[in-house]
Amino acid sequence: MDLRGATLVGSVTGALGKLSNIDYSGLTADEIDVTNADSPNSWNEYEGGFKDGGIISGDLLYVAATFNTILEAFAAANETWTLTLSDGNALVVTGHIRSASLSVPLRDAAKTPIEIRVSGMPYWPSSSSSSSSSSSSSSSS
Repeated sequence: MDLRGATLVGSVTGALGKLSNIDYSGLTADEIDVTNADSPNSWNEYEGGFKDGGIISGDLLYVAATFNTILEAFAAANETWTLTLSDGNALVVTGHIRSASLSVPLRDAAKTPIEIRVSGMPYWPSSSSSSSSSSSSSSSS
């Protein structure tokens, strides 16, 4: 069966299947109130604080052989997850599977909502290398 979507692979768990309807939400940063008696004109002053990597959610399309792998990975230790899109770009995050509502695959494949809780900074390794090469070529001209 041809499963379409972004390939989801864990550094420890291995390939789980394909993610579709992907939503990356919850990126937030705390504020630190640095207001003091010397703040200009008595205005409150704030600085950025700790950052929260948010949650990646989507529909996981998987084959029956991966059912136990998903159960073993659920709420396990953080690992590196790579979501490779059809164009070859990849989003890499560290995190753990926070929730999954597993369906028993009665045919070739099943679909379940799944969430990965991101810990630390996400990155796009394939797009960062192309942007650095274009910035270096523009600075040399």
